[in-house]
Amino acid sequence: MGKLRSRPGFTLIELLVVVFIGGVLSALSIGKMQSSIRQQRISRAAQSVAQDMEAAWTLSVRNHRPVRITWTASSMEYAIKDRSGTAFRKRTLGADTYGLTSTGVTFSKNPLEIYPNGLAEDTLLITISGTDKTAKIRVSRGGMVRIE
Repeated sequence: MGKLRSRPGFTLIELLVVVFIGGVLSALSIGKMQSSIRQQRISRAAQSVAQDMEAAWTLSVRNHRPVRITWTASSMEYAIKDRSGTAFRKRTLGADTYGLTSTGVTFSKNPLEIYPNGLAEDTLLITISGTDKTAKIRVSRGGMVRIE
């Protein structure tokens, strides 16, 4: 009788062990990825809001007209308009764009009036928060914007 030759390849048990280990590792990494995605959304929202706030001061000075920033919590939208109602910018911060809820965004002053001399009637604090991160955008009366 001849010798038994072993076949090259993997057994079913070896393949199942590899698939199981891969599944466990991917399940552990999904939570970290979701947290990272939520943090990035908040950071992107804060950057967009900060740029729009800077633009509001520029628009007021350039057009020689007062500009008003209004926040509507029900639609999760802020608008930069002049007194006649002409909208210069609108941005929605809701679940469709940044994954935020109405309780996650607050404006300390609503509406805020910016005058053509480059000064606003008050300072502004915009808070954008999610489950993992909170970003605060502070805007001075002179239009200086800082993200914390």
